[in-house]
Order: sequence, then structure tokens, then C-alpha cells
Amino acid sequence: MNQTPNPKSPKVVNPRKRVPATLQASNTTTKYSDLWALFSVIASLLLIVVSFLTFCVICVQAGIYFFQIKQMNKSTDAAMKAANAAEASVKQAKGAARHDQRAWVAVVDIQGTPEIGTIFNVNLTALNSGKTFAKNLTVRAVVEVISEQEKEPDFSLEDSAAAQKDASVSLLPPNAEYVTNVELRKQTPSHEITQSDLDAIRRGTLAIFVHGKMTYDDVFGCAHWTSFCTRLKPDLKYASYGKHNDADQNRCP
Repeated sequence: MNQTPNPKSPKVVNPRKRVPATLQASNTTTKYSDLWALFSVIASLLLIVVSFLTFCVICVQAGIYFFQIKQMNKSTDAAMKAANAAEASVKQAKGAARHDQRAWVAVVDIQGTPEIGTIFNVNLTALNSGKTFAKNLTVRAVVEVISEQEKEPDFSLEDSAAAQKDASVSLLPPNAEYVTNVELRKQTPSHEITQSDLDAIRRGTLAIFVHGKMTYDDVFGCAHWTSFCTRLKPDLKYASYGKHNDADQNRCP
């Protein structure tokens, strides 16, 4: 038998050895590209996670700062309220001390009895019962005679020419007295008491009132006043009248 190989017979080749070199290089490049894409995705995810965590941290810090500021505002408000309360307490204590230490001037005695043929006059005694000096004390007083029909004295006379000329003293010490004299000025010239006047006073058909107002300053520079009104009764004794006996409650700032 002829053992000569047939030239036309196909030659068997290993499939693995027939892969083109260019194809192998293409597969390698593809693998690197996939790895780079995966790395990019992971990096992006990490960046997103880090950004989210950073945002959360910022939110937590902002919350902490907010509550700290809120707490500081509460502390500030509490401190302001405490300071205002302390200031008010000091002011109140100061006012109470001044009120306790201020001068208090009032009429404590009236002396004078109507006598026939004389001009009726009275002596007013004012006392400073406070703990400090009364300064610039001024007294304006009126001795007023009214009939039973008139009923009440005219307190507006204290600011008119009918009032006794201002009697004043520059300084009245604590527990000291100031005495001033006031005359009856029923008409011009000054009226002298007659028998009929005295009889009318005893019957109660004629009333004599002594009323007025005192003004003064305390050592703290605060102005004060005291009004007074008394009536001569039929038994020729003085009694406080129901009106026009008052004193101010001024408090220096």
C-alpha cells in the first residue's frame, strides 16, 4: 500500500493554539477596563457615604450648637431677671429707707381763745416727727369765721390774700417744734371779737376754723406737704375737722 501522505488531507490543529494574538491582547485590555470601572463605582460610593456621614456630623454639631445657644439664652434671661430683681430690691430698700428716714411735719397743737375787744389769733405748733431735717418749711394758714348756713370753710382762701403771710423756717431738726401766729382777718382792718360774736360761737351758730397747708423738703431733695383743719367748738376747745387733714406720700426716685 502506498503510504505517501495525501497533500490535500487537512492538518489537525489544536484549537487553543489557533487564538489570534490580537484577540488575547483585547481580552486583557477589557479586564483592566472593568476593574477600573468597578474601582470608580466603589470610590463614588465611598465618597457618597463619606459625604453623608459628614453631613450627619454637621447636623449633629448644628443641633448641639443650637441647644447650647438656647441654653445660653435661657441662662442670660435668668441672669437678666435676677439682675433686674436685685435692682428692684435695692431700689425698694432704698425707697423704704428714705421713707423711714424722711422728715414728717404736722400741726400738733393750736392755742387761742376768743376774747372780747381783741383780735382773735391762734398759735400753731408744727412738729417734725421724722428722723432727719425738714428744709424750707413754709406755713400758710387762715382763721375763718363762717355762719351756720355756710357749713364748710373755704379752703381756696389758703392760696389767696386772705391767708396769713407765709411763715417759714429754713431748717427744722428732728423732734423740733415750730410755732407761728395766725390772726383772724374777717375784714379790713382786722376784726375784733364782740360780745355777739362770742355768744354766737357758744351757741354754735358761728364757727371758727383754722386751716392751712405746710410745704417742706426732706434731706433727699423730695418735696412734701401737710394740710390741716381744726374747728373751735362751742366749749372753746379745738377739734380736728373731718376734711382737709392729709399728708403726701411722695417718694424720691
